[in-house]
Order: sequence, then structure tokens, then C-alpha cells
Amino acid sequence: MRKKIYFIMMILTLMIFAVGCNDKVLENNIKKQEVKLYYSSNDNSKIHWVTRPIEYIDGEKYDVTLNALLNGPYTSNMVRSINEKTKILSLNKKNNILYIDLSKEFLNFKSNMNEVNSVITISNTLNQFEEIHGIEIKIEGKDLISSDGEKYGILKPFNLSDEKNAALTLYLPDENLEYLVPIKTNIAIKEGEIIGKKVIEELIKESDKQGYNVVPKGTKLLKYSEDKGIASVDLSQEFIKNSSGGSTSETMAIYSVVNSLTEFENINSVLFLIEGKSIEEFSHYEFNKPFSRDESLIKH
Repeated sequence: MRKKIYFIMMILTLMIFAVGCNDKVLENNIKKQEVKLYYSSNDNSKIHWVTRPIEYIDGEKYDVTLNALLNGPYTSNMVRSINEKTKILSLNKKNNILYIDLSKEFLNFKSNMNEVNSVITISNTLNQFEEIHGIEIKIEGKDLISSDGEKYGILKPFNLSDEKNAALTLYLPDENLEYLVPIKTNIAIKEGEIIGKKVIEELIKESDKQGYNVVPKGTKLLKYSEDKGIASVDLSQEFIKNSSGGSTSETMAIYSVVNSLTEFENINSVLFLIEGKSIEEFSHYEFNKPFSRDESLIKH
């Protein structure tokens, strides 16, 4: 009996020793590194990065980095562009190219800008490693296709200099003034510029150029700001003074601005001011309250 007890104790001792050794081996194999994680600014006009420490074992560095990116920025001045339900299906490195397969939730973009920023943040985060010479994103085994119908293919790091091109969607009326038609355009955004302000300026410019006059002639943008999901647009008196009148033209004027700005996920509604003051009425509309997006006016 004593021999049996002694034998069992020896086995237990060896098992405990083996587990301890395995833990020590695993601990010795864990590597630590600071990585850059790229995220959008709150208004989606810029891409910022934060550093975060990661721990990984050989073969898992890229998975750990991408998971850290998906977990979010944890800071108030940045937002995660990538849909939070996105899952990593596979990640493989071949000939210094990273091949990433993501779940279909990645495609749930809120806007064209959101799509572009989602791709940029993944590309720049994983292209930071010297041994990586490009990445390719697939969605459940299929090529990632842009909103323009083009395959993204192998992605290199995007240039995040002070000025970059931004894709915008402006809403302008059709010929019969029945619906708003989404028009895609690209503009240059400099460091520090607010993209919402640029949207209004482009809307005024495009309105004049195309002869829509949806934004009444002579209208100037005096001030623009954003707070808690509301964009405040302060326009010159020409917006009301030079309006052609009628509920249809007023609807087009108001919602061309509202629907263009609410393309951005951080803007839920638009408050209009005229010469810095809140105006109670604009003929057919109560004008001193924020306007929310109206999908029924968009021509599909």
C-alpha cells in the first residue's frame, strides 16, 4: 500500500513539474511589442494612430494586431471605422503578402468615406511591419470590391500626409425637383479642415455650376460647427432672401444640405442659422429645430 501511495505521489510531482516547465517555456516564448493602430477622426476627415502594447507568440503577431485594431481606439477623438461585428476568418502570410479573410459584416459601411477609411486603417496597421510588403482583403473568400466596382487587390500603405482626397456624396435635385440625386465627388482635405464645412462649400459651388440653384444664389457659409451629433450651419441671409419660394424648392434647399451632411456617421441632424440667429419659420417649415435625414427624398 505504501509503495502504491509513493508511486502516486511521484506521478503527481512529475506532472506538477511538467506543467510548471510548460508554463515557463510558454512565458519565455511570449514576445512584446508596441504597434500603431490606425483609426478615423470623429468626422471621418482624417486618419490618426495610437500606439498600444501587444503580446504574442510566434505566428500570431498579425492576428493579435488586427484583433487589437478591431477592439477600438479607446479614445474620445477617434472612432473605429470597421463594423464591430466583423470577424477574422483567416490570416495567412505568403511571400511577404498578408492575405486576410473577413466576415461579411465588414461590408456594412455607413458611407463611402466609411468604406475608404475601413480599408485604410487595416492596410496601414498591418503594412507597418517591415517584413510585410502588402495586404489583400477578401470577404468570406471573395475579392473585396470598391463602391466603384473595382477590385482593391494588393494594398500598400496609404499616404496620410497633410492633404488627401476625400470621397463625398452630395445630394442635388433631379430635373423635375421631385427627388434628390446622390452625386459622388472627390475633394482635397488639408490637415485641420472640417469635412462638414467642405461639404457645404462644395454643395454651394456645385449648385451654381450645374444651374440647380438649390442653394439660393449669393448664399455664403458664415460658420460651421458640430456638437453631439448636430451640425450647426450658419448661412448668409441670401439663403432665405433669394429663395424662389414654394414648398418644393424649400424642401430641396433644406434637405440637400441635411442629407449631404448626415452621410457622416457622427452627424444625425442639422440646425440652420441665418446670420448667426435662429429663425422661427422659413415659409413652409419650422426652421428653429434640427432637421433629420429624409430617405424618402432620395432617388434610388
